[in-house]
Amino acid sequence: MHPNPDFLFTYGTLMQGFENPFAQRLHTSSTFEGKGSFPGLLYKISWYPGAVYDEKSESSVFGEVYQLTIKALLLPELDDYEDVFEDEEKSLYLRKIIPIQMQDGSVLPCWVYLYNQDTTDLEKIETGDFRTCR
Repeated sequence: MHPNPDFLFTYGTLMQGFENPFAQRLHTSSTFEGKGSFPGLLYKISWYPGAVYDEKSESSVFGEVYQLTIKALLLPELDDYEDVFEDEEKSLYLRKIIPIQMQDGSVLPCWVYLYNQDTTDLEKIETGDFRTCR
């Protein structure tokens, strides 16, 4: 797996169709590569989702892949948006590299913001697609 990929997988409020400054910044500072998925579970946290990667899961999380053109500037901004802190225990999300299955069958190593809190009492999004619960 590439140690520092140029790709970001989004499955929530950073996807196309969401109107917020961070989504707009991502879309103007990157290239949309297509749709993809990874094995895991998707939860409704509030007005936004949280995903948990589980390579053995029969469920999938669906989203979009972007090639980052100004990664050094964009990732710190997105880390701030996703409440990623140096102290991982306090972070709402963690930015990790996982393999993303693209619709054409290829696999891309991508940065993904994975939910980093307890999911016990959260509503699971059965479809794995955040757009279906808006």
